[in-house]
Amino acid sequence: PQLPTGVPLTGGYEIGFCYCTAGVTEGYAVKVGTHATGKVPVTVSAGVGDGVGITLKTGSAGDYVPVLFYGAIKLDTSGNVTIGKMVIGASGGATVIQAAGASTYYVAFGGSSYILGMAMQTATSGDEIVVLVGKCV
Repeated sequence: PQLPTGVPLTGGYEIGFCYCTAGVTEGYAVKVGTHATGKVPVTVSAGVGDGVGITLKTGSAGDYVPVLFYGAIKLDTSGNVTIGKMVIGASGGATVIQAAGASTYYVAFGGSSYILGMAMQTATSGDEIVVLVGKCV
């Protein structure tokens, strides 16, 4: 059977009531949004590697949407990806993930990007692959 894109393939860890501080699109990476007291704010990922989860529903500013922070999901690629390698969110959310690149690029190592997860398949640009979303480093 064909696996759906942007739908969790397993039971994972998601927050079902993230508050949109700006519009978000289902299946795209999201980053933490502007502080909102008593809310879990998210907004669309804008830059390479600033995503921390995958939104599971399209929403406008002020809406509440579920966001997957850990689990298996099928996502689009924007470059070559190798099975077992770390991936990050791509720029602007037009495509979702890309290979992580040099280790000096990550927040964990003093850089400016977050590891979104690990590729569970090898792919070329434009393919859909299963990704284990979660902070691995």
